[in-house]
Amino acid sequence: MPLLIAVSGFKDGGKTTLALALLQEILSAGLSAGFVKHTGEDVLSPKGTDTGRASALGISAVYWGRDGALLETGTGEISREKILEFFPGKDVVIVEGAKNIPLPRIWVGSPEDLPPDVKGVFAFFDRTGAGGDGNRIFVPGREKELAGQIIEMYEKAEGDQPASLFVKGKRIPLKPFVSGMIAGCLAGLVLPLKGVNSLKGGAEIYLKQRK
Repeated sequence: MPLLIAVSGFKDGGKTTLALALLQEILSAGLSAGFVKHTGEDVLSPKGTDTGRASALGISAVYWGRDGALLETGTGEISREKILEFFPGKDVVIVEGAKNIPLPRIWVGSPEDLPPDVKGVFAFFDRTGAGGDGNRIFVPGREKELAGQIIEMYEKAEGDQPASLFVKGKRIPLKPFVSGMIAGCLAGLVLPLKGVNSLKGGAEIYLKQRK
């Protein structure tokens, strides 16, 4: 399941610039990532078009062109659950804006500028460069450190699952139920084997399938 992080702030405050810098650092760390851009403008195809008619029925549609593809869904309000549906195999998804969605959040601005109704802020990115306390207030030039906090959050969330699955070196995202089922099945198969005394504290188990 992806870790969702909101990058929020006032209009033209530098949210996109920070989000893209963080995404670059996350990709450099070997993780996969997604990005959600929130805007007040209309983004769906007009109602008379093919994808527009599908969206009007509540059906998600993909508009596929020469330069790429655009996923369209006929809802103006996007929830945390809907974002997770869009990015099922990603490690980290950064959502720009989303002040009203309950997510762990970076506020682009100073603590004094934070509106009282915006919740979940774990870090500030103050472009005035007025200072920084190392762990909570960041300034330009410290994007890599801020991305490091996000990566630590992802690793901690992944570590809470009882099992992780890698296939040919690629990490496969698991829902908590599936992770628990794999851990239980492997323990039942491996623990009775001669030479295996315990799996407490964690264990790496390698499976090699012969042709």
